[in-house]
Amino acid sequence: MNQSFLNPKEIATRGEQIYEEKYKKKYEKEHGGKFLAINVETGEAFLGNTAQSSFKLAKKKNPSGIFHLIKIGALGAYRVSYTSNDRSDWIFS
Repeated sequence: MNQSFLNPKEIATRGEQIYEEKYKKKYEKEHGGKFLAINVETGEAFLGNTAQSSFKLAKKKNPSGIFHLIKIGALGAYRVSYTSNDRSDWIFS
């Protein structure tokens, strides 16, 4: 495993970069609302109707891969909420 991908922020950044460079233009025209699991080490992407199906395809091809999940055409794969008292930025520090 590439040591630079141990940080979740770096995984997300690399996944978004790969998506922008290789997949966004075509996939947003043809597959809006579906999910894409992107292997941040190889750049390979796996399309599915659900997050689970895209990850299942990705893990079948590369069981030890590091993947970034994108919901095509959405700002994020899932909605997340937190309170103002929550220290939710710990994962990206």
